[in-house]
Amino acid sequence: MGTIVDLTNTSLIFWEIISFLILLLLLYKFVYPPIRDQIQRRQAEIEEAIDEAEKTRNEARELLEEYRRQMEEARHEARRILDESRKQGEAQRERIKNEARQEGDRIIRQAREEIGRERDMALREVRQEVADMVIQASQQVLGREIDRDEHERLIEAALDNLEAEVAGSAGRR
Repeated sequence: MGTIVDLTNTSLIFWEIISFLILLLLLYKFVYPPIRDQIQRRQAEIEEAIDEAEKTRNEARELLEEYRRQMEEARHEARRILDESRKQGEAQRERIKNEARQEGDRIIRQAREEIGRERDMALREVRQEVADMVIQASQQVLGREIDRDEHERLIEAALDNLEAEVAGSAGRR
């Protein structure tokens, strides 16, 4: 019995090994390919997701750089606009000051001209009044009419005296 049992055990082991090999062959032929394909698809999806994430990260980095560049350009543009506005403001202020200065000078010049005209007119009126007074006084003193030459000489003498007095009183002020 010992040998028969051993033989039976050997034969059983042999058939177990054959069954196991057949099972392995069937697993390798029918079960392993779908599992392998599933693993490869999953690996490809993961690699694709990693590539997509890397691509997205690179795009985000490029967008960030573009944003920073645009911000820097905007800052430069803002500085340029401020500087230009400041320069225009200063130029306009200088122009307004010059215009005001010119207008003031023009007003002063007109006032001086007006004063000169008024003074000349006042002097003419005074000369005329003095001339009339001299003529009346000389007619009363002399008791006669005087000729034109005498009249002119008397007027010139009176006006010269009056101008000397006016110049003397203006110099004392």
